[in-house]
Amino acid sequence: MTLASRVLGVLREMAYSYFFGATPLLSDFRFAFQIPNLSRRLFGEGALTSSFIPVFTKYRQADGDEPAKQLAGGVFTLVVTILSAMTVLAEVALLVVEHFKPFSAASLTMILLPYMVLICATALLAGVLNSLHRFAAPAIAPILLNVVLISATWLGGTSFGFDPRTHLRFIAFATLLAGCLQISIQVLWLKAIGFSIKPNFKWSSPPVRRVVSLLLPMILGVSVIQLNTFIDSVIAFTMVNDGKGLAELGYAQFLSHLPLGVFSTAIATAIFPLLSWHAAEGDETGFASSLDTGLRTSLFIAIPAGVGLILIAPHLVRLLYERGEFTSADTNRVVTALQCYCFGLWAYSAQQILVRGFYAKEDTKSPVYISVAMVGLNLMLNILLVRTSMREAGVALATAISAAIQIVLLAGFLKARVCTIHWPTIARSVLKSAFAAAVMGAGVWAMLRIGPLSRSLASDGRAHTMIEATQLGVTILIGAGIYGIIARLLNTDELKVLINK
Repeated sequence: MTLASRVLGVLREMAYSYFFGATPLLSDFRFAFQIPNLSRRLFGEGALTSSFIPVFTKYRQADGDEPAKQLAGGVFTLVVTILSAMTVLAEVALLVVEHFKPFSAASLTMILLPYMVLICATALLAGVLNSLHRFAAPAIAPILLNVVLISATWLGGTSFGFDPRTHLRFIAFATLLAGCLQISIQVLWLKAIGFSIKPNFKWSSPPVRRVVSLLLPMILGVSVIQLNTFIDSVIAFTMVNDGKGLAELGYAQFLSHLPLGVFSTAIATAIFPLLSWHAAEGDETGFASSLDTGLRTSLFIAIPAGVGLILIAPHLVRLLYERGEFTSADTNRVVTALQCYCFGLWAYSAQQILVRGFYAKEDTKSPVYISVAMVGLNLMLNILLVRTSMREAGVALATAISAAIQIVLLAGFLKARVCTIHWPTIARSVLKSAFAAAVMGAGVWAMLRIGPLSRSLASDGRAHTMIEATQLGVTILIGAGIYGIIARLLNTDELKVLINK
């Protein structure tokens, strides 16, 4: 399901590139989407589910389903009430700001703000389903979003013939429709398995208070992490002179997160309830073993993915995006930003696993300390690098450097405060993966240098043909095959995990 969502995400970005290119208007839309997206990561997939799942798991193990339903209903009602109030206040504030000092992204932001409530409610319900070992419905939710956005983009640009500004407003309203559909699928799935959640206003109950007590420091920690993302967006939006920085950065960021979303996020999502269960049972050996396996498996995928994306970036961006309003100059800028992001792909992947290790043990403070330090570093690097000729690519490189340093600090705190995992085993695994990725990289580089793709990239036309797509696909498959063969020869345990042998 996650793979299907990411494929649809590619089609969505292709639709954006065709109708909007990398214009300042698209930068406005991406900036307006930052607030609901920030709330999703902050209150939804981040702090809320991270504080809720361990308490829900422990409470359900101790007291059964009915009290667990009451807990879920109480937290759900509390979150929806708070976020609805925040949305109303934010709408009023935007009205006042736009009255005195209009800015281009304001109207889009006002349309998209209610999505903040919808997506966070969806994330909480998805957390309940994940805790019940039901992973399909939560993975379907982003599929629904992408289907609606692709349809709205295509219909607005062809059947309705909207001008670009009206077109983006239409897409923003379609996002709200998608949010309603996302909630509906979670509710129906919970009802189908006999775990319906009803509104519960008993917010003073001990388990709800426990979730809130964990939530507040987590919000601080996750908000610091997301503040980095928001700072990246603001700097790309304001400091790149032609107004296209955030549009270009968005295309690159999406492609860099493809392997992260398909594999690493899926692994982290699946492993978090398991880690919470081991923590609730007091099983330190099982906890350390699961964390170790999750980390090694995630890096086993992320390392070659980063190498491969760096190599095929010019061909991939050109093939996917360079049509319609998207120019060859845009391709060059997106390629540079994508390659910079890919240097930190392994770190983004490991971060998802390590942070969940802290949260499963209800240690919400350690990631906060590290994240606070990273905000200052990321901001400093952003300002230094964006002012150079790198423009939005400087934002991507700053993110990669900060993520790598953050992993080193997280690993040190993990060893000191949470559990002891076998770092020599992880180091051997990383070395094997790096060697296999290097061999794979050499093979892919050779194919790109002497194969037909080298000639297609050098051409002046925009010949985006099925032949070119097939050539790139074959190159990727051969590269993956080389990596798999070398990994098998090195007898890597992670390959056995992935193929269940």
